[in-house]
Amino acid sequence: MSNIRKGKGVSWKMNTRGSYTDMSVKGFTIDHLDTKSISEAETHYEEVFIRVRKLLSEKPWCCDNREDVLSICQAVSDELKDNLLIRKD
Repeated sequence: MSNIRKGKGVSWKMNTRGSYTDMSVKGFTIDHLDTKSISEAETHYEEVFIRVRKLLSEKPWCCDNREDVLSICQAVSDELKDNLLIRKD
């Protein structure tokens, strides 16, 4: 599955291979992780995303571009989730 952050949500694509067919499913999930506060986080994943977003946004050594910050947050959060470093909710 691939995720691409687009503002208030994430565009995703999932590919599966079957015995006779290949299938691709695409979608867009709105999660408002671009504006949610820590107190609004509903899962550990969301909390990680929001904390990374806040950290990157507040540091002078980081990107000034909002979309770059959100893309970095998406990549870091997905990597932690894929490697089981964020526990299930």
